[in-house]
Amino acid sequence: QASNRLAAWRRSLPRQAAPSMVEGDGCHRIAAEHRKSLVGRKMQAKSPNGRFKGGALAIMKCGGVLNRIEVHGKNMFYFFGQGSKVVVVHVHFGLAGAFAVYKGEEPAVTGNIRLRLSTVDNGTPLVAHLSAMVVKHGPSSLYDSLTAKLGADPLREDATPDALIKACSSSKPIGTVLVDQSVMAGVGNIYRSEILYEAGIHPKQPSNTLTEAEILKLWNVAVKQMQAGFKTGSIWGTKKTSFCYGKKTSAAGGKVKQFTMAGRSVYACSKRQRLDAQRPTVRGSKLWRSGTSHLEEMVPAVKAENKKRKTGEGLAVQHVALKDDATRAAALAAKKRPSARK
Repeated sequence: QASNRLAAWRRSLPRQAAPSMVEGDGCHRIAAEHRKSLVGRKMQAKSPNGRFKGGALAIMKCGGVLNRIEVHGKNMFYFFGQGSKVVVVHVHFGLAGAFAVYKGEEPAVTGNIRLRLSTVDNGTPLVAHLSAMVVKHGPSSLYDSLTAKLGADPLREDATPDALIKACSSSKPIGTVLVDQSVMAGVGNIYRSEILYEAGIHPKQPSNTLTEAEILKLWNVAVKQMQAGFKTGSIWGTKKTSFCYGKKTSAAGGKVKQFTMAGRSVYACSKRQRLDAQRPTVRGSKLWRSGTSHLEEMVPAVKAENKKRKTGEGLAVQHVALKDDATRAAALAAKKRPSARK
């Protein structure tokens, strides 16, 4: 049933959006912005398309004040109300969707908007539109039950590599382990190829053949890459393009081999990523600090999107769900440019 719902969701999306995915760093970027603009605000909630009527009503009944936002991997949790009246809204974008906050003119509400929030206090008037594959609500126990099933999120302050070390006691390929959300929450298909490339580990390498030093290096690379994605708004971080994902030749000049793991395309460099005894020994290293609180100010959403348009990354490589007035204006301007050239 879940696969049928996913297939139906994909068919309902614009063709150019279908291949993209909201990764963990994208969810953390949304939370960072919404903690500044929405937390502490009292809001009216409605479900324009009728698919979240119960949740909107629950938000209103608990008082409509957003008090807290948590992110675990690709899962977002918005806490409304306090004490026994807390209502938790769980959001998982899946393959598309957006969470937009508008200070200026509110755009037309489209048929995929499950939740519309509008401020009703004395602060700056704001309107938020949410569209996502999963939007559910429940008591605080909903948050506890769902996060108990998730592994460590490299972008959370409380993250440790313990679950990854434990998971690597099996003979499963490390490429499979790395995207298991019960082991590492937030790592998607693109990050898998890029993290394994930088760590110098082949995706098919049996997990239980890795030394603890190699596992910790893998964790450090994941933290570093995802922090760069959070800060810049690009899954490539500060790089101009990928190391090996989607390439024929890697950044190291080696031939890139493409193969399938669990139905998804994985890329590996024949020069840098080798199996078994051919792999170089990895020395122990200090753990990279997880989380985002110590990072510098993240690049604004509109600046990140404009950079994507100018480079080969494009907006469809990694779906961007963080939207606001500036991104809307830039998108409208981009649509007008082709006709201006005629």
